[in-house]
Amino acid sequence: MRIRDPKTTALIFASGKMVVTGAKSEDDSKLASRKYARIIQKLGFNAKFTDFKIQNIVGSCDIKFPIRLEGLASKHHTFSSYEPELFPGLIYRMMKPKIVLLIFVSGKIVLTGAKVREEIYQAFELIYPVLNGKRYCPCFKEAVLTL
Repeated sequence: MRIRDPKTTALIFASGKMVVTGAKSEDDSKLASRKYARIIQKLGFNAKFTDFKIQNIVGSCDIKFPIRLEGLASKHHTFSSYEPELFPGLIYRMMKPKIVLLIFVSGKIVLTGAKVREEIYQAFELIYPVLNGKRYCPCFKEAVLTL
């Protein structure tokens, strides 16, 4: 099921549980969840809005410089997996915070697995100095992080 405001998609299961994706903020996620529950009530089902929790927060950013993924993979082999024949990005599994980063040669990064927004920011602050040491060229531009 989909709604336009906030623009989200809901997966509704026979158990009565629901997963909402696509929200741009925690508040939008909660608002959308309430709206879906209300739609289900209007369809005649006994739906209640209970046990709301954020399971996964995804963020993305562009650090505005290319990254040498091979060098990163070899230096951080414990945390990273890079198989360019299978997937173009390096998968970096950070331990604390427990975040998975998809890092691309273009400098674009996807951060996923956070339970709270602060974990995304922490992961970025930890990985940025590492990536800064693996850039292709010395051309620096300000990094932009968006959630």
